[in-house]
Formats: sequence, structure tokens, C-alpha cells
Amino acid sequence: METQLARDMRLLKIYALLSSVGWGVLTLAAFAPHNRKQRFEEIDVERMNVVEKDGQIKLVIANKERFPDPGNVLTGAYTKRAGLRSPGILYYNEAGDECGGLIFTGKQEPDGKYVAGALMTFDKFRSDQVMGIKYEEADGKRVVGFNVWDQPDVSGEEQRAKLAQARALAAGPERDALLRQSGAFQRVFVGRGQNKSAVVTLSDGNGRPRIRMAVSEEGASKLEFLDAAGKVIETLPRQ
Repeated sequence: METQLARDMRLLKIYALLSSVGWGVLTLAAFAPHNRKQRFEEIDVERMNVVEKDGQIKLVIANKERFPDPGNVLTGAYTKRAGLRSPGILYYNEAGDECGGLIFTGKQEPDGKYVAGALMTFDKFRSDQVMGIKYEEADGKRVVGFNVWDQPDVSGEEQRAKLAQARALAAGPERDALLRQSGAFQRVFVGRGQNKSAVVTLSDGNGRPRIRMAVSEEGASKLEFLDAAGKVIETLPRQ
């Protein structure tokens, strides 16, 4: 007949075996790669970073409080974002620079007045936007369209210096040349204007409209040619 001591020894061996197996399973699970795809039905987050394997940020989705300032994620050199913050998406290139994104806003005051807008842009390398889709509206006055901007091929410091020089000069070719190197100018607009017309506007290197094609809400169409001062010098069909 099995003694009490023999039974206790047998139970202790079984317990030791099961404990060893359990610890082995836990150890394997701890060192197993955690790269399995996760599925969530719903998740709340204030900011999400999409990163490369080395940790470099490539895309940020954030609310307005956590929306990043423009700059370089590798060097940490940021500048304060001008204007109101908005929620949106930012993209970063291989150099670590912000290179485009999407922002949007919409606000209504107690008196019924409102403002709304959205902007999706694509930036020139180490500069600001050169192409974008823009929507702006305030109390029923709406502009929506595709835009192309010129950005000067100089650094930000040079832009500011040339702008100061241009402001000290009278209107003329020298001033125009400096202005082209000091800021962005709209060259192309294709969209809907405040007067509800469908519009195509082509501008010169200083952002001055030189050709404007429009079709009104009622269907009237015209093509205008303008001089550097903004005066219409030719209209088709001729009046």
C-alpha cells in the first residue's frame, strides 16, 4: 500500500514537471516576434506616428493640440506654425523634412457667421508648397480649386533678405527680380471663384494674372488678356 510520503513525492514530481512546461511556454512567448497584424474595431488616439524600422517618422496623423510644427524630424529644427492649429496629416521625406500634408477646419460663431477650409499640399524640396488643392469659405463666399505656386530657389534667410531689399526699391524690373526670389507666387489656378464662375487663371513670375478664362453660373464665357498692371487689354469674344 502506497505510503503518504510516496504519494507526496509523486505529486511533487508532477507539479515540478508542469511548472517547467509552463515556464518554457512563457519564455518562448516572451521571445517570439511581435509582428503579427493586429485588428481593432475602434481606437481613440490623439496622435499617431507611422515610422520606418529605424524609427524615422514618415507620416503623422494628429489632432490640433498635437499637430507638429513645420521642420525636420531628424535634426529637431522646427519653426512655430503660423496661424490657427488644425487637425490633419503631415508627410516627411527621406531627409526628414515635412514635404506636404492635409489640414482642415470649420467653425461657426453664435451669431451664425462661419469660416471653413481645407488644404492638401505638396512641397518643394526644403521649401514650401508648390502644388495643392484648396477650399476656403466664409459666410457663403467660397473659393475652391487646384493651385500651382512658384517657390524661389534660395534659402529662407536669402528670401527674407531679398524681400527687405525689394521693399526699399521702386516698382520696376530690379524690384520684380528680387520679389521672385523672396516669396511664393501663384502661377496657376483652376477652380470656382467667389462669384460662382468656373475660372482658369494663368499668372506671370510675380503672381500677376495675365490670362483669365471664365464661365459664369449662367453660362456666359469669356477669355481675357491682362497687362502687368492688371488692366484687360483684350477680351474674347470681342464686345
